This record gives sequence, C-alpha cells and structure tokens, in this order.
Amino acid sequence: MKEKSILDIMKLGGAYIAFCIGSGYATGQEIMQFFSAFGWKSIGAVIISMVLFVWLGATMMRDGRKLCFKTDTEVWRYYCGNVCCHVLNVFVTFFLFGCFSIMIGGAGASLNQYFGIPNVIGRILMAVLCLGTVMLGLNKLVDIIGLIGPVIIVFSIVIGLGAIFLNADGLMQVNEVLQGIEVSASCSNWAFSGALYTGYMAILVIPFLLQLSQSAKNTKTAVLGGIFGGFFLVLAILVMNLGLLSNIGAVYDQEIPTLILAEQLHPVLAGIFAIIVLMGIFSTAVPMLWMVYRKAGEERTKKYNLTCVVTVIAALILSMLPFTTLVGTIYPYTGYIGVILMICVFVKQVLTKKEKRSLSGKIG
Repeated sequence: MKEKSILDIMKLGGAYIAFCIGSGYATGQEIMQFFSAFGWKSIGAVIISMVLFVWLGATMMRDGRKLCFKTDTEVWRYYCGNVCCHVLNVFVTFFLFGCFSIMIGGAGASLNQYFGIPNVIGRILMAVLCLGTVMLGLNKLVDIIGLIGPVIIVFSIVIGLGAIFLNADGLMQVNEVLQGIEVSASCSNWAFSGALYTGYMAILVIPFLLQLSQSAKNTKTAVLGGIFGGFFLVLAILVMNLGLLSNIGAVYDQEIPTLILAEQLHPVLAGIFAIIVLMGIFSTAVPMLWMVYRKAGEERTKKYNLTCVVTVIAALILSMLPFTTLVGTIYPYTGYIGVILMICVFVKQVLTKKEKRSLSGKIG
C-alpha cells in the first residue's frame, strides 16, 4: 500500500511538473531571464521560487479536494471576489493564447537552431500538429504530460550537471563575465524575480491543480503530490541555472541556450534533447489551446472547430516576433498579476483559518 501511495504522489507531482514545463523552461529562456541574469544572486531567487511553488502546490491540491470547483470562474470568485473573477477569466483566456504563441515560437526556434529547418516552417508544423490534436478532442491529459514532464526534468538535471562539470571555472567567474555582457532579465530585483516566476505560472497552474486534485485518492496524497511537484520542478531549475551560469558567456545571446549546453556534452545528446524539447512544447501547448477552446463550446462542433482555426492562425502571426522577445514581454507582466493572485490566495487561507478558529471557540 505504501509503494502504491508513493507512486500516486509521484504521478500527481509529475503532472504538476509537466504542466509547468513548456518552451520557455525546456529551451532555458525562462531560467535565463528570471534567474541566471542575476548571477550568484539567482540562487536566492530559486529558493524563493521553490518555497512558493511548494506552497502553491500543497494549497491548491488541498483546496481542490475540499471545495470541488467545477469552473475557472468559481475558482477566481472564491479567492478574489465577484468583481475580479470575471476580469481574471477574460485575462487568463488571453494569457493562454499568448502562451500558446510562445510555444509555437519556441518550436520554430528549436527546429531552426538544431535541425536547420526554417523558423517559419517549424512554427507551422507545431501549430498544425496542435490544431489537429485539439480538434479531435483532448483525452487523458494528465497521462500524456505526466510521461513527458519527468523525462525533461531528468535530462535537464543531467545536462545542467554535465555543463557544471565541464566548466566549473566559468561558474566561479560568472559575476565578472556578467559585467561585460547584457543578459535580458525579467525585472531589476533578483528576489522579486523569483516570486515573479511563480506568479506567472500561478495564473495557469491554479485551475489545473484544483482539477488535478480530484484524481487523488485522498487529501494527504493530493497535498504530498503538490509538494513533490513543486520541489523537484525548482530543483531541476537550480541545477540548470548553475549550468547556464557556468557557460553564461557562450549562451546569453542564444534563443535555445539549453541546446548549446547539450551540444557541449555530446552531439547525440543534443539531438535527443532537441526532440524532448519539442515533446515538452507539444504537451504544454495542446492543453493550453484546449483550455481556450473549451470556452467556445462543445468539442467537434462547427463553432469549436472555427475557433480552433482562427486562434491558431492568430497565434502563428504573433509567434513571428523573436522568441526571446515573446518570453521577455508576456511572462514578466503576467507575473505581476500572478503575484497579486497568490497574495489573494494567501489572504483567503489566513481568513479561512481565523474563521475556523473563531467557530471552534464558539462551539467550545
């Protein structure tokens, strides 16, 4: 029974990890802009982000089990009130569209950098693949991303450790190197950047975790799954961040810095990782696209299919912007909204505990 419980926790945590992984993470752009840009201070930012991811995972998985939300609107209303819930519902829809555009841009950049396929062709291929999948309907989402996510985490850790081992001296000289180059950063403060990273993910992951918690056998398993996912997600970020820092002079201006690290270890490893990056992009892009489309109506209806086609065409147009620009623009500004959202969740958590203590005191 204990082994089965551990496997359930790992499955839930793996789904949490996988949903958070997309083109920004797998390519290294997120890690570069939110963490590596701050040099050694990035370790502090990673620790802040880890604490927030663990807290967010545990809280959402627990609340999802207890409250059984059915729609995103119910989620936002519970944590943020009646007025904000409608604003958030609209905002999240547009953000999902923006994130999908980033996924498409990441696919084009990945195929171009490693396989030499023209960027526009790579974007079109990924867009068509996602469109075809979503128009057929999305089934067994957790199983799909649950398989791909942990694989990316393992490869990220291997590549990060390998990069550190091959260039340990570069890690010791990182602050000096950063003074002579310009690395795009999410904001000007390392501590806030750690919170900002969790914040932009919170916008997407909160509804997903609340839904994911329903597949847990009990509340304890759900909470432990959230803790497991949050911890190992950011642990992999820490290792990859150190790998990027040890080679910052060679990767700071690359759209896919993780591929540069992989190529330094072995060309074959780089080829495998390039495919894994594309799998990660696909496994994140499809559910994002589906979350937008499900608001248009039932799957496989004319309205649903038309919305699919129009949205993908619009996303393709937006993805024509440089991939680095997309990550550096959409993610940080959304992070500010996410930070406010996390504050609302924390306040709601505190107020709920006070209400329970007050009620317990009256009964006693």
